[in-house]
Amino acid sequence: MTLVRSVLSITLVGGLWLGALLALAAPAPASAQRRGGNNDAQAEPTGPQPTVRDIDRIAAQLGSSNEDEVREAIDLLSVIDHPRVIPPLADLLRSGRSDEVTDRALTALRGLAHPSAIDVLVEFTRHRRARARRLAYQALAAIEDRRIAEHLEQGLRDSDRSVRAMAARQLGEIGATRSVDTLFLAFDRGVVEAAAAIGKLGNRQAVNRFNEHLGQVPLSVMLSGYHEFVRRRDIPEEAKIDIINRLGEVSGQMVRVFLQRYLDTLPTRGRAARGRLRTTVESTLRRIPGHAGSARGREVSAGSDEAREQAAETEE
Repeated sequence: MTLVRSVLSITLVGGLWLGALLALAAPAPASAQRRGGNNDAQAEPTGPQPTVRDIDRIAAQLGSSNEDEVREAIDLLSVIDHPRVIPPLADLLRSGRSDEVTDRALTALRGLAHPSAIDVLVEFTRHRRARARRLAYQALAAIEDRRIAEHLEQGLRDSDRSVRAMAARQLGEIGATRSVDTLFLAFDRGVVEAAAAIGKLGNRQAVNRFNEHLGQVPLSVMLSGYHEFVRRRDIPEEAKIDIINRLGEVSGQMVRVFLQRYLDTLPTRGRAARGRLRTTVESTLRRIPGHAGSARGREVSAGSDEAREQAAETEE
């Protein structure tokens, strides 16, 4: 009897592990992928999924004085992928409900990502609260429309730093190459998140323009832009080598870690492994004081001799 219980126990535990692994390996639902893993998004309702035929009934619930019912209605509408969902949510936003309801509706519009929501979202980029403005810009960025980049550029001049940062990041994410000049203006005005966006979008001339800021802004900010430039296939190798050489002149622990991690992404076989780019990175690394363990970003124990050595190098 004991043997039977043991076998059943092992089988049960094994089944649970297998189920967990399958759950981790399973692809995310299409709606979740389209929403970009938004942390602000509410959970989709469980049970029978609403359809287009339910829109009018659910929309009527948006006028309820009970906020729980309003939130439920927003959640139900957010899973109906149809343009008819947009007008009731837009009317709700314009009716001046609570902050929580407003933010929930804006998040729902982001998930729906429909061009018919652009007008109301643009209105809310001028909302009194920074969070609402930020959610409005996020929702705009999720929409595929040629007007979106222009609206996001307006966010680079917002009074709130987090909104400016959001607008810069989203311009980089949507591939707004025509916004590079505007991003440089924002970068010059202290929007440090514009550095990574410039790195994602800028051409060879943009690399040269970006290089002019080296030594003028924090190195960590510059590296966020260089990180994007050097990993792009459409940036010429000579431009990447120029970046590596410039960073070699700056030297220091941050540069060493950056170059080692970049080196780890380069081919180790074939002609590319013997090319100028890899050779330049390797020779630059050899000139920077330090050792491979710290360069690869390996964690060291606080208070250890190695940690004190790294701290001393940083101070130098």
